[in-house]
Amino acid sequence: MNPSEMALRNAIPLEVKKDGLQQRQNGDWVLRLVIQAADMDARITTAAMGTRFVAAMVEVGDDELPKLAKPKATWADVTPAAQAGIRCAEPMFHAFLREEHGYGPSTDEEAAIFVRDLCCVKSRTELSSNHKARVIWHQLDQQYQAWKAAEHA
Repeated sequence: MNPSEMALRNAIPLEVKKDGLQQRQNGDWVLRLVIQAADMDARITTAAMGTRFVAAMVEVGDDELPKLAKPKATWADVTPAAQAGIRCAEPMFHAFLREEHGYGPSTDEEAAIFVRDLCCVKSRTELSSNHKARVIWHQLDQQYQAWKAAEHA
């Protein structure tokens, strides 16, 4: 029996309602759920504190059917400024700049300086409003993606 089959066989069916959400100082999240008495399973109530469970949750609509998930955003849905911020934080992008442009950033900020200089902007936010800068950015990003696909996939 594979792990998926084991999980399905041992699943605890219940409906829960989100009652609270809090982030701890260490970055972990605490999600508080309310379970109706009729849905409470003894395996939960008798489990020791600290017992780990695997959970899969699906939002339920007013019609009692699962809601469809929203499609994930594509790269094209991300603003050019955000794209540049993401790329400048990627070590692989730093390697691309080193190999293809002869510029070896050692930090995210150095990569950002290169992008701003190449696109002739003072801030990456200008990539969203400056058409010429946006075209230059997209060309650089397409070069990066092609480089990554050809040599480093």
